[in-house]
Amino acid sequence: MNSLISICIPTYQRPELLQQAIESCLAQTYRPIEVIVCDDSKDDTSEVMIRQLEQPDIIRYYRNQPALGQAGNVNRLFDLAQGDRLVLLHDDDLLLPDAVQIMADCWQTHPNLVASFGKQYVISMDGKVLEAQSEELNQTYHRTEKDAGLQSFALFSAIAGQFPNDGYLILSQAAKNIRYRDRSQVGNACDFDFGLRLAAAYDEFFFVNHYTAKYRLTTTAISSQNQHSHITYTLIADLSLPAELEAIRGDRLRTYASPAINEWLSLGKRTEAYKIYTSAYYPWAKRLSLRGLVQLLLIACPQTLSSKVVNMLKRRQPVQLSTFS
Repeated sequence: MNSLISICIPTYQRPELLQQAIESCLAQTYRPIEVIVCDDSKDDTSEVMIRQLEQPDIIRYYRNQPALGQAGNVNRLFDLAQGDRLVLLHDDDLLLPDAVQIMADCWQTHPNLVASFGKQYVISMDGKVLEAQSEELNQTYHRTEKDAGLQSFALFSAIAGQFPNDGYLILSQAAKNIRYRDRSQVGNACDFDFGLRLAAAYDEFFFVNHYTAKYRLTTTAISSQNQHSHITYTLIADLSLPAELEAIRGDRLRTYASPAINEWLSLGKRTEAYKIYTSAYYPWAKRLSLRGLVQLLLIACPQTLSSKVVNMLKRRQPVQLSTFS
């Protein structure tokens, strides 16, 4: 295995945040690294910014013309990676200075690893660390001291959201083999789908109990938090799992059931919404709540009913801290 690690950043129309992401890569204590940026932007603002950065020999920049979309952009980055291991970093997120070193060290004790990852800070748009939300996120997604080490089931990491949407270190060949699927197949859930398929194909995931990345709550990330809940629900429900993982499947399906119903209703798919509504993962207590009764009404009503009620439900749906930015 060569020592070079490729840090891959897909970007679109966010030069200010991209600059911060790149600078967090250049500040890594680990060497050697390369930073690869693939840009779907409509203009050259990001390119001009990158040309002005220090350490230009570390950065490789590519402009996609025409734009490739999220999946195509990420897959191009995977293909361009020259290191035997790579980090995927979204253009609005950041790496902590010792992130790559901490994750790479996991291979010293577990040379057959496929992926390693740490904890995430949640940060505001202006970069302020949100301590309470950071603690909640890592607790929710099983990133605690008791969860540290080589994982018994990689699929547990993926289903539970322990495996993050970015900021992880993985074998480049595994990334190239699995690849991202596009929106026509998995909608906005392509990060989660990639993690699931990676975990299904490989079973050597390591969680290190250190903060390694910062996940930014951008306006776009917050507004799209629940927009792929119906796809995530379906991906988890359709998995073939050993008996040991049925508990985490049930936990995740109960979490996604209500927003998934709302999403199916907003798409006019009342049959799909009804299947979740009447499933074991949407208990009677929730069905008989005000929200649940409104959902039942919308399932029963003609499709011509105004979407205003559905949109109201989606706006009032509690925000789930998500690793799927």
